[in-house]
Amino acid sequence: MDEATARQRFQVAIDHLAENERDEAREVLNDILDARPDYVEARLALGVLLGGEGVKTEARRHLRFAMEHLRAAPKLGSDALRAQVLVNLCALALEEEDWEEVFAWEAEFEDVHDALHRQGLLGQGASTLFKAANSAVQERRIDAGRTLYERALMLEPTFAEAWYNLAVLASEDGELDDAIEALRRAITSEPTFADAHFLLGTLLLPNAPEDAVGYMMEAVNLSPENARWITLLGSAFARQRNFHRARELFARSLELDDAQADAHLGFALASRAVGEEEVAKRALQKAFELNPDLAAHVQRMMANASNRG
Repeated sequence: MDEATARQRFQVAIDHLAENERDEAREVLNDILDARPDYVEARLALGVLLGGEGVKTEARRHLRFAMEHLRAAPKLGSDALRAQVLVNLCALALEEEDWEEVFAWEAEFEDVHDALHRQGLLGQGASTLFKAANSAVQERRIDAGRTLYERALMLEPTFAEAWYNLAVLASEDGELDDAIEALRRAITSEPTFADAHFLLGTLLLPNAPEDAVGYMMEAVNLSPENARWITLLGSAFARQRNFHRARELFARSLELDDAQADAHLGFALASRAVGEEEVAKRALQKAFELNPDLAAHVQRMMANASNRG
């Protein structure tokens, strides 16, 4: 089958698809590929057709063949064609929970960046890479996950969740400056991203407590029913010896969730610091009832404080 005939037959297949004549289109596309296995457009069309019918393994085989062929001989197809094959192949791979297939092709997304942009596929590509990154991290393939998040951000620089997840990975590795910068980028991209505000606050707490409290307070304002965050914000104020504000926050947190032993303990310590001894005793008793191990912890704290004194 020469090029002209293949092109005519391909148009026939497209016409069948336009009329939703899927069986006829499949037959024509298979005929083309029997004669011209390297006809990438037919591979793409057949892959998309089969994928839509749930024949995902076979669809991926056609799309993978097309991608490998285009990688080996990129002049055979336009960047637009490569972008379409790439997006469809990776989307099908994720549907079958095969994030490693996406990782195998992640560098191709940079090569076809402009084509993805022209076709309105940047968001879909970034989302695919992000989901693959999440799967990689769940399997503790951290380096692969980081690479995929970074590639998603190359496509979509304002992808707040990708910045946040990169920050989490960086903080776990002790790369606090990178984590803080990533969180700032997340917040710039999505100012109402409560989790990013709170994590940034906790990371800043040791060296910039005033800035830290500001971010933590913003997170609590965005998620006012999050009892744990309110408890931790109360602890941050207690560290600054603002016991009145800390006490208010512990009380507010306990109104939301009275089963937090550490919040009762914080409320007890803050109450004692502002001279509410009886209230402090009752709160301390409640904390010990909820968590008997806290008694030994408090004794150690008091012993340490006495030794420093």
